[in-house]
Amino acid sequence: MANRQLFLKAGTTSQLVGRIVGAKLEPIGIPAYLLAVLTHIRDLEPVSPSRVSAASGMPPTTLRDNIQRLVDRGLVRRVRNPDDGRSYLLVPTPRGIEVTRAAGDALHAAYLELERQLPRPLHEVEAVLDVLNEAMSAVAGQDDQAKG
Repeated sequence: MANRQLFLKAGTTSQLVGRIVGAKLEPIGIPAYLLAVLTHIRDLEPVSPSRVSAASGMPPTTLRDNIQRLVDRGLVRRVRNPDDGRSYLLVPTPRGIEVTRAAGDALHAAYLELERQLPRPLHEVEAVLDVLNEAMSAVAGQDDQAKG
């Protein structure tokens, strides 16, 4: 049987990313899990929660709680969806944009150091991760369908 360690290695990668990002974000005062959601909202604004869920891979129930945390911190606001009055879209507040800018500055040095450590260009590694995340999303979606 083949040595199947992809999940283990991906888990290790996740832990290391968490350590690096957490250390860089601590002085800014936002946890990495909220910064990730805030960044998706900033990049996709105005954006529906379901689109943020798809982009982040975060389950809708977890996302709903994290959106509320961002709203409570004054980093995101809900606006009426012009295409569907029953739903809302998310936009970052000026403070939310400021936090993402400060976080980006804080993470920049870590990116530069990581790039120096990689044996190939960062864009090549990111492309492989994109493929991996798409495949994992498909598998996770199949598991979700089997449960529902």
